[in-house]
Amino acid sequence: MNETNPSIPDTIWQHWNRRLSPLLRQRMTLLFIGNLILVGFIFYHTQQHEKASFLDELSRFSANVAPVTLAAIGLTGIIYAGSIDISVGSIIVVAGTVLGIFYEYQASALVCFAACFITAWSLSVLNGYLIRLLRLPAIIITLGGLAFYRGLALFLAQLSLQPFSGQISIQQEIYHTPGKQYASLILITVTITVILWEIFGKTPRYWLAFGCSENACRLRGVSTGVTQLSTFFVGGLFLGLASLVEITNRMTIEPARMLTGFELDVIGAVVLGGTNIFGGEGSFVGTILGSFFLYWSGQAIFYLGISEYWRTAIQGAIILAVIGFDCIIHKKQKQLDELR
Repeated sequence: MNETNPSIPDTIWQHWNRRLSPLLRQRMTLLFIGNLILVGFIFYHTQQHEKASFLDELSRFSANVAPVTLAAIGLTGIIYAGSIDISVGSIIVVAGTVLGIFYEYQASALVCFAACFITAWSLSVLNGYLIRLLRLPAIIITLGGLAFYRGLALFLAQLSLQPFSGQISIQQEIYHTPGKQYASLILITVTITVILWEIFGKTPRYWLAFGCSENACRLRGVSTGVTQLSTFFVGGLFLGLASLVEITNRMTIEPARMLTGFELDVIGAVVLGGTNIFGGEGSFVGTILGSFFLYWSGQAIFYLGISEYWRTAIQGAIILAVIGFDCIIHKKQKQLDELR
């Protein structure tokens, strides 16, 4: 009897099953259902308010969620390999300041966009290089970067712009094109690309293997230095896109005040999506679902009339609960592995 070749959907499903653990698939399913419930809740409430429109909510969705989602995708690969970068918000501030400086010097829109993207990518790669060079924990290096990069942004603005009032105003519409006109296209393109890369790509698997055991990778002849640095290289590309969308969606750039707490949203999306904060397990798709969930939950809390401060507290509590739950699960799994 001749065996029939599996269809493309069957092949994708087989790859998916091999790639993700049952617990991770369960988390992603719950997030998908949770997102649907939240969207339905918001749809219901917009119908009850004359001034609210569900279509307006959808039109704002991409521009608002894209920066966190793109940065979180980049951070997911870094966490895969057992590292972390908590300076992503400050890096975007530097990238935005550089864009603003080029704008004030009347550079073309394309030059400004390129300067913003390259700055974010370069600083991400620099973080990875310093972590590998100094052999210090990633959280130490990037915690220093969290403060240093924001100070660098202020220094560059004060040095290049005389006088500097604390903010850079960008009025010309063409300089807002990526964030206001192409955020949806960028988000959809990246999402599709990442899904295919996660299913069929080899690089994410190397990162996961590195996060599970650096020594095992070294014994198998894998260049551990290149592997770790590559996570920051690729993560920087996504962070560059996040910077471009975030900054060009703003009318003013304020280096001292903008994007405070952005890092927590990004890390929250990654962890909520099922990626192990200690490395070795995770999913880009889970991160995307986690980012969407955080956004829609924030909007749902808004429609419930809850204060902005409580919204931040509730979302923080959700993230802490998920991290605690993950730590307990992975600790028990490690104990079971030791018994075997």
